Amino acid sequence: MTLAASTYFEHLKAYVNSDYVVHDGSNGKVILTEKYFRPKDTKPQKRNIELLLPGAGMAFKLDHDEFETNKGKSKPALFHFLDDTAKPWSKRCDFVIFYVKERKFCVDCIEFKSKSLSAEKIVPQLRAGTYWVNALKRTIEQYTGDKRKIHLRKFVFASNDNPDAYIDANRQLIADPSIRFYHFDEVHGQALADLQNTSVQEI
Repeated sequence: MTLAASTYFEHLKAYVNSDYVVHDGSNGKVILTEKYFRPKDTKPQKRNIELLLPGAGMAFKLDHDEFETNKGKSKPALFHFLDDTAKPWSKRCDFVIFYVKERKFCVDCIEFKSKSLSAEKIVPQLRAGTYWVNALKRTIEQYTGDKRKIHLRKFVFASNDNPDAYIDANRQLIADPSIRFYHFDEVHGQALADLQNTSVQEI
């Protein structure tokens, strides 16, 4: 059954594993948090990026913090019934934000990077984020019958102050024009739906 965007969001919220939800969209925003190291740092720094939502929404952290296990540190598998070691589905982008924008159901896949904008990690990680959204949508549809068209965009947020060698005139990555670049300082506190991307994929 095809559901209204707001109804689909409520169903999705009921189905997902809350361990991966990094922010529930309360107060009309999501806050994306990541630990990172600067040169000569002995302790990790914390970066918080706040994005305003046009409606209901929630943010997932797919590149989850490592968990302590009896075998050391490991990231929890995205699909617990599949082996996660060096498999295509073990790749993941940092964040996925689901939100309702008027009558549309939207999702933005976001990768955080420091200065480097090389394609080797950004492109496959954001592609993997798209695959994960597809897999989640199809799993819910198979088990519940809930259907909804999803509008998906991909972004990389970075601290690179000289990105011209990596982006085109529209600030899309040359290596993958479906990915839009923004500096961290540009996006903090901004409305998520107002961020520009010339590429929107329908799933």
